[in-house]
This record gives sequence, C-alpha cells and structure tokens, in this order.
Amino acid sequence: MEESIEINGNRIRLEFVKKPWIRNSYLKFNGDRLVVVSRSERMMQKVVSSHRPWIARHYNQIRSSIRMFDSNSIFYGSLKYNVGYVQAGTRAKADMIGSNLIIYAPDRTAAERLIDRMVRDDTERLVPEIAAAKSKQIGRPYRAVKTRKSRRWGVCRSDGTITFNYCISMLPKRLQDYIVSHEVAHLREMNHSAGFWEVVSTLCPDYKRLRRELRDYDNTRRRVLDGPESSRHGAMGSIPGL
Repeated sequence: MEESIEINGNRIRLEFVKKPWIRNSYLKFNGDRLVVVSRSERMMQKVVSSHRPWIARHYNQIRSSIRMFDSNSIFYGSLKYNVGYVQAGTRAKADMIGSNLIIYAPDRTAAERLIDRMVRDDTERLVPEIAAAKSKQIGRPYRAVKTRKSRRWGVCRSDGTITFNYCISMLPKRLQDYIVSHEVAHLREMNHSAGFWEVVSTLCPDYKRLRRELRDYDNTRRRVLDGPESSRHGAMGSIPGL
C-alpha cells in the first residue's frame, strides 16, 4: 500500500511492504519514494516515526542529486541533454543537434530501448579499456568485464569477473576512472580494508574527492519520454526549452 508523510514541508511518498517473517524493520529509498519494510503495519508506522531525521536528510540528498535520467532529459558527462521524440519509421534512430537528442521511433517503448542501447554501447566501449590499463598497473588480470542495469556502480567477484553499471558512460571521465579503479582494486583486496584503499589510491590518487562527488549522481532509470505522441514532422516541438 502507498501513503505519504510530510517532513519539513516536503511530501514524501511511502510504500509499505509487509514481510511477517523478518525480525528487523528497515527503510530504503527507491528514487524519491521511501520503501518501509516490516513484519506488521504497527511496526511500519513506528519505524517511520522514529526515523524522521534520517528520512529528511536522505530525501534532501536525493532531491539535490543529479538525475542521470529525468523527464525529457538525460545527463551525459557534464552536460544535460534535452530529449525529444518523433513517431516515425519502423526502427529507432537518434540525431544529436547541439544539446538536443532527438529519437525517431515507431513508439516510445522503442525510443526508450534505443536510449538504453546507446548508453550501454558507450559503456561497453569505454570501460574495458580503462579496466585493462588499471589491472595491468597492479599486475592482477580480470577474468571478464560485463555490464548490467543496477543501482550499484560496480561489483567484483572473487573469480575476477567485474560487472559495471551500464550507464557509467554517462558520468564525467574522472568518475568513470574512480569507479573502475575501485572495482579493479578488489582484484587484489576483496574487502574494504586499509590495504584496499591503498590500492585504490595507487590507481586513482584523488579517489576521496571523487567518491564524495559520485554520491551526487542518481542513476535511477526513470522513463525519459512522456507526453502525447509528436507529429511526424514536429521534431523540435517535442523538445523542452533550453
């Protein structure tokens, strides 16, 4: 069930998830919606009431974050691109005009898939090259580099397989470098010990600042294209003003 709570003048949507078998309640944000998980409705209300400062702090952090996917826009590198949609053709294609990305597709679902494919292709082109250089630097080869949709930026398994978030290519290059450095460092240290961070500092000396900066980026995959169907001849009409 969904409700909402007002904290410091902000109306925050709540989603209650009842799991009678769990012992401890917990909170997590899914985008800007707060998910409350507990074994009973009474405990759900209690955990929300007792964690209002935590909720307010994290909600403000989310609101001030850079949304990499947003309504009619995406964030690429250090720039925000307006995304427009034109209903046309049988296969989706894209055209970049300045800071405007125009997607031509038979429907919005196909257009959204094209956005994902473009982002993933860029990541699969960029990340292995960075990972290869970093792994060579510490003398620890990886087994494979993969990409997938995830809220996490990366995961390194003990078998040497590193999986990166498919939208890493949307980040500035300095943050791409930090994320890859972080995961490659796990090839030597499968933990977050002091020794691990020493390896990270070797690969990315400015990692402390970049780690803080990365927290400003929200990689939640939101639907980009909305609104009514565009005219087949009205490409620019569907693009919001700069």
